[in-house]
Amino acid sequence: MERPGTVHQKQMSPPNQQTIPLTVPRDGIWLRLALTLEGTVRRSSSAKQMLSSQHFNAARTCWTLADVTFLRTALELLYTTQGQIRMSALAADCSLSLRQFERRFKQCIGVSPKIFARLLRFEALLHALIHEPASSLADAASHLGYQDQAHVIHEFKTWAGCTPTAFLGFAKQRAQQGPLVPDPRHVAVPVYIV
Repeated sequence: MERPGTVHQKQMSPPNQQTIPLTVPRDGIWLRLALTLEGTVRRSSSAKQMLSSQHFNAARTCWTLADVTFLRTALELLYTTQGQIRMSALAADCSLSLRQFERRFKQCIGVSPKIFARLLRFEALLHALIHEPASSLADAASHLGYQDQAHVIHEFKTWAGCTPTAFLGFAKQRAQQGPLVPDPRHVAVPVYIV
């Protein structure tokens, strides 16, 4: 039986857990996060379904100071390793159990840390293919831990919305066109606000 006046743990919020308006810097790791999400959503409709901007932006408004600190640690490790880190090691570096880490990351970002790691590994593959044209797809893929060609093709269809051959063809066409000159009249509204 409960004594009157008992305060439960759920009713109390530590000072750093209070939801207060936070100012998250728009540079560094936060800019990288926004650019990663934005670029992926623009490339693929299936990725757009996975990475819902409404869910992300709604979750971001509820971030606490502890969430920002947690995310900074997790994202820096994910970006540094290009998504090639075991989730258990990532959770340990964030001082959480694996299940707590996965739950908290998904609550803050909107996707599981494993899916986000897949996205970062794919981004590293794209970067290698575009900026190092001398390397073959197979070499770049094996360097980033992809096991076989079917795995790479699946990731391309998921994150780029096309096959690797089609993507490389688009990239070559784009390179021949030269740099894009942005239209000063058109200002894109950011989908992901950090």
